[in-house]
Amino acid sequence: MILVPALITLATIHCITAESRSKRQDVVCTTPNGEQGNCIHVRSCSALLSLLKKAPENPEYASFLRKSKCGAYAEVCCPSADQTVQGCGKTTVSQHNRVVGGVPADLGAWPWIAALGYRDLYRSNIEWRCGGSLINSRYVLTAAHCVRTPPSQFLTLAKVRLGEHNLNSDSDGANPVDYDIEKSVVHEDYRSQKNDIALLRLDKDVVFTDKIRPICLPQPASLRSSTFDRKYPFVVGWGETSLEGPSSDILLQVQVPVVDNDSCKKAYAKHGAIITESQLCAGEKKGGKDSCRGDSGGPLMLPQNGSYYQIGIISFGYKCAEPGYPGVYARVTSYLDWIKNNME
Repeated sequence: MILVPALITLATIHCITAESRSKRQDVVCTTPNGEQGNCIHVRSCSALLSLLKKAPENPEYASFLRKSKCGAYAEVCCPSADQTVQGCGKTTVSQHNRVVGGVPADLGAWPWIAALGYRDLYRSNIEWRCGGSLINSRYVLTAAHCVRTPPSQFLTLAKVRLGEHNLNSDSDGANPVDYDIEKSVVHEDYRSQKNDIALLRLDKDVVFTDKIRPICLPQPASLRSSTFDRKYPFVVGWGETSLEGPSSDILLQVQVPVVDNDSCKKAYAKHGAIITESQLCAGEKKGGKDSCRGDSGGPLMLPQNGSYYQIGIISFGYKCAEPGYPGVYARVTSYLDWIKNNME
């Protein structure tokens, strides 16, 4: 079967050029996923080449490749990983007000949430023990400690699952997709609780659906300059529902207030922890609502103008939902340049 002509000669994608269509290197385009890319030969685009090889067995991949056509014969819109995704942070489910004190999320409510799977060295099963967030068609953002120091010495990070709802059900309507990890990048200055951020490059491009879409990064100037004090962002995850308690099979969500850094510093100083400006704290003063073990790496999400923006990455805390001790998050606005510079 000759794949390239069949896949590349069908649907078109809007392409524009900076100067002239005759200068192929200048052609920029928008991918079916809404990302900015360059119009190049499919054989020069590793992201789509991996889909091309699997297209005969996967109609979704074949359709995506057809929609990626641009320019001349066999040219496709190849995504640039560092571009902001158009239509990011959108969900088809209206939100209500693992999260300790959390409530079950509706199916598809948080389409960017990722579950990180660890393979047991002595058994073949996968354990889902950390979270993450899809930020474009190839990268998941998570906590460095989820990559560098797995939950157990017998576990190795092996998989990323997108589009999941109930971890122990195949009939919940979620239709999740598992991805292998091509590469992981941990912040070069990660030290225990500091710079707790990492990127996971997936083995192939993600095809976006209503249940699998990226979250927005806080690129707008109004968000970059904000402390987010007294804002009420959301946290989601499958972690423990109480300290040392059971994890949740179903994705849970909770809304927590951002706590100013000075108050957070005073609270954690009692335990020798230093809170920096690259961290953000959130949680109810009276306790009862918080992220917990197993939620690590997941996103802290703020709705803004109809889209959700990731402002934090779940990092650590004192116990879970303990009164007077908010959860601590890596502040994403402090790492936007790092994220961009470490994506291929």
